[in-house]
Amino acid sequence: MHHRERQQPGPPQTLKPMKFAQASIALSLTAAAGLSGFTALTATPAEATTRCTGGTLLGRYALKSNLNNKYIRAGIGSDAAVGATSSRIGGNKSWETFDIYDLGNRNGLNGGTYALRSTQDPNRWVSVASNKALQLKRGCTTNSRNRLFMANKVGNTLQLQSLSNRQWVIQRSNNMLQANAPTAGGNVPKALQYRMIRVSAGSGSGSNSTPPSNQQQVNLNGWLKGNNKGVYSAQRSGNNFQMKGFLNSKPFNLITGTIQGNIINASWKNFCNNSTGSLKLRIDRNRLVKVGGNPGFNTSWTPTQKPASISSRPDCNDARNLNGTWRGNNGGTYVVRQTGSIVSWNGRGGNFKNIFIGQRQGNTVSGLWQDTAGSQTQNSGRLTFKVVNGSRLVRVSHTGSLGNSNWTR
Repeated sequence: MHHRERQQPGPPQTLKPMKFAQASIALSLTAAAGLSGFTALTATPAEATTRCTGGTLLGRYALKSNLNNKYIRAGIGSDAAVGATSSRIGGNKSWETFDIYDLGNRNGLNGGTYALRSTQDPNRWVSVASNKALQLKRGCTTNSRNRLFMANKVGNTLQLQSLSNRQWVIQRSNNMLQANAPTAGGNVPKALQYRMIRVSAGSGSGSNSTPPSNQQQVNLNGWLKGNNKGVYSAQRSGNNFQMKGFLNSKPFNLITGTIQGNIINASWKNFCNNSTGSLKLRIDRNRLVKVGGNPGFNTSWTPTQKPASISSRPDCNDARNLNGTWRGNNGGTYVVRQTGSIVSWNGRGGNFKNIFIGQRQGNTVSGLWQDTAGSQTQNSGRLTFKVVNGSRLVRVSHTGSLGNSNWTR
């Protein structure tokens, strides 16, 4: 669960074993976990990380400002700053060229997550400093959020949004780059636009050609398969686009949007619980890649065959089990497991790691939760929540400091 604030540790709280209606349930819990409470539970392993060089190398590029028509140069001054100051590219390996890696769909990152490595000093990567200035810093992994940028790319024009502060990279009046523009929406100023000029594939000499276009090659009038679950019937009419999602041959949501270049700005609606959200997709050769929007089932879609049979009516009955990854409304992810009537999870977020174990009766789940040893917060309590349409958990009652009141998957 997500905690609103860090509390000072108090006297240790002893959690009594849960008393379920059926003794066999309690015994099976003890046998499975080797305990009667939470005292023996340990933190889950640290989240997997990937070195940025383990991403997809898009190639070696120079970036040219659309504001002053200068090339972006790294390693400026004692703080190795980044700015639009060069009149030419110094060469294949120079301060004006970068190896660009796409870390999308690795360790939970959305598609189109870029990292930029200096070719002149390959141990250093473009990073957002504490003062929001872009500088070169050593090392880069999928956990180095100040080295990662969400890319909004239309043709060969690039905009970058820092993952660490959610601000857009902008060229300031001194021509230096900073990640401190709150929005890139509307009529985007040239100070946020950078043209990608391909220098090479990243391994030797090459030509100053523009990157290959990511314009539509995927069939937007056909069937697509989500990388996590579901199949989708896609339709395009002019610049209008929609996808209807199907689970177990039954419709569950509708995505509608408009196409601008290789970007689809869309919204979605769930047929069963009427929840809504936003979604931003990039047309990337033979697939669609999620580059923004609310959490959802999938981060990419690829062509597939039409299902043998589909229904026109949604099936909104509650799911028989809750297995899967859920997201809290105020943050955190929860890997939920249901075995019979027993429900458990491992949850983690920015400052917490916790566990829950309880019993499901109908659409109500009741049990105990506790922060694990590796959590920055140390709290525990009881929790009861209801299962709504199999895709939403709603908190009914709780004790302890909890930040989330509902969870979706």
